This record gives sequence, C-alpha cells and structure tokens, in this order.
Amino acid sequence: MVCAKVNIIAIQERYLETITKQVKEVLGDKIIINSITVKDLQINTVKSGDIVVISNSQIKGLVTQLIPKDCQIIIAKRDINYTNTRELLKLPPGQHILVVNDNKNNAVETVQSLREIVFEHDYQAYLPEETISKTIDYIVTPGESHLLPQGLSNVIDIGARLLDISTFEELVNLLKIEYPKSQIVKRYFKACVSLSCNYNTEIKSSKDIQNVAQYHFEDIISVSKSMNEAVKLAKRYSMDSNAIHIHLEGDPGTGKSMFAQAIHNHSNMEKHSFISVNCNSRNFDIVENELFGSDYGEEASYGVFELAENGTVCIEEIGELPLSLQERLLRTFQEGEFLSSARNEPMPLRCRVITTNSKSCKELVKDGLFLQELYNLLSDNSLKVPALSERMEDLVPLIDNVKQRIKRSDIEFTNEVITFFKEYNWESNVKELYNVITYLSFLEEDPIGMEFLPFHLRSKTDEKKFNKINVNNQIISSIEEHGFLDESIEILNTFYEGKKIYASYGRKALKKRLEEKGLNLSEQQLRMRLEVLHELGLTIVRQGRAGSTISRKGEEFIQDYTKTKIYS
Repeated sequence: MVCAKVNIIAIQERYLETITKQVKEVLGDKIIINSITVKDLQINTVKSGDIVVISNSQIKGLVTQLIPKDCQIIIAKRDINYTNTRELLKLPPGQHILVVNDNKNNAVETVQSLREIVFEHDYQAYLPEETISKTIDYIVTPGESHLLPQGLSNVIDIGARLLDISTFEELVNLLKIEYPKSQIVKRYFKACVSLSCNYNTEIKSSKDIQNVAQYHFEDIISVSKSMNEAVKLAKRYSMDSNAIHIHLEGDPGTGKSMFAQAIHNHSNMEKHSFISVNCNSRNFDIVENELFGSDYGEEASYGVFELAENGTVCIEEIGELPLSLQERLLRTFQEGEFLSSARNEPMPLRCRVITTNSKSCKELVKDGLFLQELYNLLSDNSLKVPALSERMEDLVPLIDNVKQRIKRSDIEFTNEVITFFKEYNWESNVKELYNVITYLSFLEEDPIGMEFLPFHLRSKTDEKKFNKINVNNQIISSIEEHGFLDESIEILNTFYEGKKIYASYGRKALKKRLEEKGLNLSEQQLRMRLEVLHELGLTIVRQGRAGSTISRKGEEFIQDYTKTKIYS
C-alpha cells in the first residue's frame, strides 16, 4: 500500500517538531510526514495531491499561495496535554492563576482549555496591555517557561499544547483510513503520554539529514561590513580547489547552514550532491553510520562520504561529537580515505567537507572536548559568521527580505518597534528575527506597534511586571502568616494618606486615626502589626516626635494592591 503524504506547516521550529512527533505517534504507520516551517516553504515544496496540515488559521493565506490548488488543507485545532495537569489537580480549589503564552491569542486559547478541563481554579490570560491581578497564586505556561524571568516562584509548566483529537479525526476521514474511533483515541493518549513533561523522550528534528542546497550567496543579506567580509571570504573558499575542508563558526541562528549551501552552489561541485548531517543531540552511533555507512547483513547502507562523491558533505555542530569519532574524522581528513563500513574496505574521500559549530572549537580544545589536531586542520580555511548584533545595518534589509518571501510587503512597523528591534538582544540571531517577523505578518494590524510583539521580546518590561507580582505575593504571604492582612493594609493606607499631606504619625496618633476609620486595635495589637510592616521594609520608623511613615516600597505595594482591588 502506498502511504499518503502529509505536510505539516508551522511558524516555530520547536512547535513544529512537537506536533510532528505527535502525528508520527498516532498515524506514523499510515502516512509519510514532511515537516516545513513557514520561512522554508517555497513553491514546489509541497507536491500536487498532498495533504497539508497547518498549525493555525493565520498562515492559511500564505500557504495557499505556495502549494498546488488541489492540495486539501486541514487547519489544526490545539489543546493542552491532559497528562501534564497533575500539579494543577493537586492544588486546593480556587487558586488565582496567570496563564502566560507566546502571544495574546494563544494565551486566551490556553485559558479557555484550562477552564474547560481543570475548572476548579480562576484563570487570567497574561495580556501586556491589561492590569495583572496582584493576588496571583501561580503562573502557568504551556511549554513557554523560557519567556519568564528567572527566579519566579510558583511556576507550573504544563508542556506545549498539542493537536486536539478532532484534528486527527478530520485527517483520518480525509485520508479514508480504516480506523475505528476507539483506536484513534488510544493512540492519541499514547502520544500525549509520550510528549508529556515527565516522559523521558527525545524529539528528533526532521532535518537531521538534508540533501538539498537551496541557498546561494545572492540570498544572503550583506549590507554590513562584517557580513560583506564573511561572504567575500566564503566565495574565495568555494572556488579554491585546495580548500577541501572549510569550517564555519557562529552563534545559533546566524546562518551557518545557509553559508554552507551557498559555498556548494558557488563551487564547481554545484551539479553534484550536497548532504548535510546534523550532530546536535543525536545518537553518536547513528551519526557514525550516516557518515561512514553501516553493515547489517543484507541491510548494508552507504555513508554520506560515498553518496556525496564529487559533491559536498556538511557536518553541522561537529563539536558535539565524542573524541573517538573526532579521531576517526581526523584520520579520514589527513589520509584522504576512510574505511567504508558498508564495503568493509578503504575508500578514497572524494568530496569537500564543510564543518560548522555554534561554540568556539578553540575554547572546546581548552576544555578537552575537541582534538587539537582536528582544530588545527579545520582552522586553515575557517570563517566566523557574525551575530545579528554585529551587523545591525542588515536589520531593516533582513526584515524587508522576510516580508518579500512571505508576500507581505504591505506590513509596516512603528518607529518605536524598529528602534526596539535595533536595541533588542537577538539571542537566536537571524532565525529569531525571521520567526518574529513571520508571526507578526499574520496579524491584521497596521502599523504594528509594541503591544503586538510576542511576549518574549518585551522581556525587560515583562520582567518588571512578573517580579512585582512575585514580590507582592511574598509580602502578602508574610503578612498573612500573622493573620491580619486587612488591618495591615488599613495601617499602610493611613500612612500613605498622611504622607500626601506631609504628615507622619506616632503610635498614639496612628491609633486615633484608625479608630476614626472604625478599626479598633489595642496598643499591643498595633505594635505587633507595625513591627511586621517595618521588617518587610514597608514603613520607616523614626524616633520621637518625627513619627513613622510609609516607605517607597510600601507606597508601590499599596498602590498595586489598591489597583488590584479595583480591577479584580
């Protein structure tokens, strides 16, 4: 039986890997799966008659422009992974929970799912433009904990949202797969367990081996001096017949793979094979078999060094390999031949080898993680791909390039957003920028202002908000330990009102003001409450007639607490 081909398309690579794994768990024996990010989608990527599953409705307009008209499209629906709700179920009912996701729509959708499933609690979606309740007990995020500032307490990660079961039912019906619904349900829950936070499994990238060099130097944006110099050096290496080993270093997301493909396409090897093997987070035995071949009786297979004869082999993240495998590569490069596991005999190395690494191999040598001799050999023809922060002259051209590729040249950004982009620390470099612009292009806003940026971009602003929540929760908890929150709030309010008229109060004057408000406390009770507020840094205690007053920290706390009461 010929399996149907299903193309899964999403914006973010990390999420694409997750739902691809899920689809494999449920229907992997019935279909052929091809995973594609929106930024990698091109005309002819999807073939006529294929099925297409897209991660959300926002990208449908673009996808339909780049796939054959006879392809049927399923717009995926998403839901939380039920197997990750254990911690929520353990909490006492009535908890106030802030839900943080990567954007507004996803945060709201997650809240809706939680209200339907774990209905015992009160949920609030984190929306930057709205006031956050300071009575938040917990923060919940569906696999986006990297968006939160470090050191927050009471954070529950319920794992990435998955495709819901109705999406699989739609896919099964469309493909006319003879599955009873009960079997789909069983496999669906198996996938939920497999992808749960507590299940020790590794999500493999669908791009561990790549057999196409689709990029050319013309595709590399190089307005800046640093990028121009890198491109010029790469072009020189590509045409140098003696440069049989080329090494590319650069931070994650800088475009090392793009450079490797451009070098191949600019060389006299252009018409021959380009095969890329990614070593990152993979089984080393598998990587070794892919490079040198394997011999399992009748199932012997050639390695890429043989398959790429007269072409190019790209070994991505070579620094991840163990020293034993580095030694085998070193011998291969030095001797110009390797032992083919498939043939069990020496074979000449007849291909160019490009290696890449995100970390400095020189530093890895110092740490004993990389062979000095191998580093020396690779250093002969090496270049560093600059980080985005080192080539900010390329920022606007890069943004324009993304808009052109996804056919959204009409979208505009406010000056504030462009300034923010130039000042933002793009940790994942061009890859992160491309993902962000692709996401923003699907928003129906013109122009796009700061309020529409993904949450993680506003990390500095968000960190202040989250830290304030954390600090205020700790203050409230500390006061409640002594059992008199309402009385302490009234004391702080009285101090705050007095400070506005430049008045401070000794204990007797404070006691009198509180009695006027209907709060009667004994001398001992008032002293105990004042001691706690002072220990928390909320008040300033002065001796004699100067009296006590509220501190700056106390002012901020009482202002936030008052706002919470108004909006909650």
